Amino acid sequence: MLKTLLYINEDLASSIALRYTAYLNKFVPLSLFITHVEEPDEKEQVGTGWVRHTWEDGVASSGKRLIDRMLRTENIDCPLAGRPKVFVGDREKEITYELRNGMYKLFVEGYLNTADPDQFYEVISSPLYTKAPCPMLVVKNLSISKKCALLCADSVDPRDLVEKSMEILGDSTFSFDIVFFKFNENEKLKTLDRAEGGSHLQETESLLAKAGKSVEDVIVLSGTPEQVGDHLRDYALVASTLPSRKSMRMYVLANSLASVLLVR
Repeated sequence: MLKTLLYINEDLASSIALRYTAYLNKFVPLSLFITHVEEPDEKEQVGTGWVRHTWEDGVASSGKRLIDRMLRTENIDCPLAGRPKVFVGDREKEITYELRNGMYKLFVEGYLNTADPDQFYEVISSPLYTKAPCPMLVVKNLSISKKCALLCADSVDPRDLVEKSMEILGDSTFSFDIVFFKFNENEKLKTLDRAEGGSHLQETESLLAKAGKSVEDVIVLSGTPEQVGDHLRDYALVASTLPSRKSMRMYVLANSLASVLLVR
């Protein structure tokens, strides 16, 4: 089973992430742990020694009540592998430490989908995402689908994409498509001949075959990030290597209506 850490807060994004993770468990058996970080203002922090320890216990108890409310409300069909973990401090530092210390294979959190690429990039370029020891799953929507997409482009190393994605999805029962993105400011999204994907596309197919995965469909899309992001709406998730700020692929992922699995 895939040891997974799911971060939740008391908000809509976390509600969607909880339900999505339960759905994901039907295709990728998860050993699921839940965490939450209480980030008090500096003005709230008090004392040292036992005084501070008592204060932190009180703050952590508030976080535990939050998690309990969320779990009761959502009542997800996915058993937890252990007690929820609540930390007090800096969110990114605490989660990064837990991911490393707990040797997790996947981190999951909710993200309310917006069309703002700057907001999306701020999330995926944060120290949490760039220093994480495992792939990160950004849950955007509760996509009820039985297939995943691997997002390819000329800038993507096929080996990194396939090998790292299969560490998460290799034992899943999802079916797979390959979507090759070519940026073009067309009025309408165009589907090109698969030969337009060149050697990168061929290598991606070959590596998936070696991993024991058959590809249901190979699609070479020519269009804008908005058009391709909308096309991805029918997938449970889209897997991609971590994009750079100026990459058109980053804009595709920012506009993706499907959840995004980031590997590197």
